[in-house]
Amino acid sequence: MQRLLDASLIAVLVAATLLWSDALLLFGEPDFKVLATFGTVAAWRLHTLWWSLAAIPSAVAIVLRHRWPLTATILAICAAEVHLLDPVLKSPPTDVAVLITMYTLTSSDHRRQTVLATLVATEALLLSGALAQGIGLAPDPARPLTSVADYLSRASKALYAAVHGDALPMLVRALQSAAVPALLLAATWAVADSARTRRLHVAVLQARADDLEREQEQRTALAVASERGRITRELHDVVAHGLSVMVVQAQGAKAQLHRSPERSDAALTTIVTTGRASLAEMRRLLNLVRAPASLSPQPGLATLPELIDRVRASGVPVTFSVAGAPATLPAVIELAAYRIVQEALTNTLKHATPGASCTVELTFDPSGLRIFVCDNGRFIARLTPGNGLRGITERVTALNGVLTAGPSPDGGFEVSAFLPLALVA
Repeated sequence: MQRLLDASLIAVLVAATLLWSDALLLFGEPDFKVLATFGTVAAWRLHTLWWSLAAIPSAVAIVLRHRWPLTATILAICAAEVHLLDPVLKSPPTDVAVLITMYTLTSSDHRRQTVLATLVATEALLLSGALAQGIGLAPDPARPLTSVADYLSRASKALYAAVHGDALPMLVRALQSAAVPALLLAATWAVADSARTRRLHVAVLQARADDLEREQEQRTALAVASERGRITRELHDVVAHGLSVMVVQAQGAKAQLHRSPERSDAALTTIVTTGRASLAEMRRLLNLVRAPASLSPQPGLATLPELIDRVRASGVPVTFSVAGAPATLPAVIELAAYRIVQEALTNTLKHATPGASCTVELTFDPSGLRIFVCDNGRFIARLTPGNGLRGITERVTALNGVLTAGPSPDGGFEVSAFLPLALVA
């Protein structure tokens, strides 16, 4: 696409140059004024040929401007300078390549200092060329330089004229000749620099938007992972506790099936009730994922007596006590306390020896809530933490609390946790 655009630009500029009034003289006969300047038609033809060949660097510059913008700009400037110094023919349309290459250079990755230095050098070159033409030091077919002495003679005459009051008119004429090209170059630089600044600003905004998008994706992934972990803990606590109660009740019902049918009936009733409650809790948790609108209250300290009653009904004696003045706690602390006690009682049902009892103590104080659950079952020589202990550890850590779990000195297993209030929003 760029090559096609460059070829089109070159074709348009060459066509405009061929239609230029001075170039049309190549195909006609020069008038007497031209013959008076050049002397012969052959000299005129040769001069116009070199004038035309000077446009080749402009075409080359248009092709090279994408890869080497600074080199292309220098080539175009040199071609324009040759045309500017011509005392007979005017600058052709191919000199527009200076503006094109300057725009490309300003829009490129070159430093702004380099571009400004190139612009200033170009302006100075244009002014010096116009000044040299004005004082007679530029090549002139009507007054060709025959030797170095001739050049020095003309330079001394120009210096003499400048010293004796002709300097200001010479400078004014030079400024008038270079004013239009200088203004065009300055305008081209301003437009290109504005476009470059806007492009860089858009690039910065795009990069910032991409960073924000990646950050949002990371936050979403972290939130999803956190929610999955929370739901996993909830499901484990519900299922593990409910199944533990059901297994213990089923074992008791099997043992009492023939000796005490009425106790077996009570155990089976407890199994059914616990199973239904566990299923209802699982449905509630799944609804959090599928339909967030169907919410129900989370279990808390107010539902602890029901939990303890279910464990007692399974045959494990549980002593429950509360110390301190009960206070209204944040819902997240109440849920964590409930799950800690639930997991501790579940471990007692699963791992403690038959006939073991359990103690649950809650202690309220201004700094937070202390939870202590201990059973007197057999000593566990080697503790392998499972999902339950891992889940309550994550809960306590998230609340900046402290948790200890392990064998008790009396041969059972104890869980102790402290949930602070100060860091809970």
